[in-house]
Amino acid sequence: MRLSYHSAVGFARAIDAVGNLVDEGQFKAKKDGLSLIAMDPSQISMVIFSMPKNIFSEYQSESEVIGLDIDYFKKVLKRGKGEEKLTLETEENRLVATFEGGKRKKTFKIPLLDLTEGVSKEPSIEYSNSIKLTADALNEAINDAKLISSHIRLVLTSDGLGMEVKSENGELKAHIEKDDEAVAGIDVDNGAKASFPLQYLEDILKAAKSSDIVTLYLETDRPLKLEYNIEGAVAKYYLAPRIETD
Repeated sequence: MRLSYHSAVGFARAIDAVGNLVDEGQFKAKKDGLSLIAMDPSQISMVIFSMPKNIFSEYQSESEVIGLDIDYFKKVLKRGKGEEKLTLETEENRLVATFEGGKRKKTFKIPLLDLTEGVSKEPSIEYSNSIKLTADALNEAINDAKLISSHIRLVLTSDGLGMEVKSENGELKAHIEKDDEAVAGIDVDNGAKASFPLQYLEDILKAAKSSDIVTLYLETDRPLKLEYNIEGAVAKYYLAPRIETD
């Protein structure tokens, strides 16, 4: 396997979309691109990550599985600077990461892990309610909600996205109307509502820039699906709901 990406910094940012939830996992370098499907250690959330072949400046791989300590891999990638190019190659039981820029070059050799495959495919859940909005708008809601509780109740209707939080610390109700400038689109059938842990939502959005458009798919008391693009890659997440009674 040999992959080259034009920006080491950009690649590091893309991998953050995985590493903010998952400590280790198996990347698959297939003919059509690099991908990963993994659950977080608590089995509450899932990430589905893909970087298509065409966004790499060089891509040579038929089908290779790369088991990595993703937390350590992130630290190595952070050593990339400015406009340095990143090349990844496999060598025996190691992943070789080479950073090149100007007249400087450095190479890290990272041990590969022999991991058993966990989940292998995306859940087959149909969603009839979705909203597209900026990551900044969602992060604002998360930061407000954290003052009250560790969970947030999302309510999606044809009028927009509502957020409800309640605990012994008080209550919060907020609403983003469908014609708000932060909303890029909305598609609602019967509407939906469900509650989710704020820490996981915060981790899911960490890699997104404030202006990035996030698509949120919601069904009542079913897993939340959240998706956004990052440095040419696509990051999809599923987050289990907290079942509540009104």
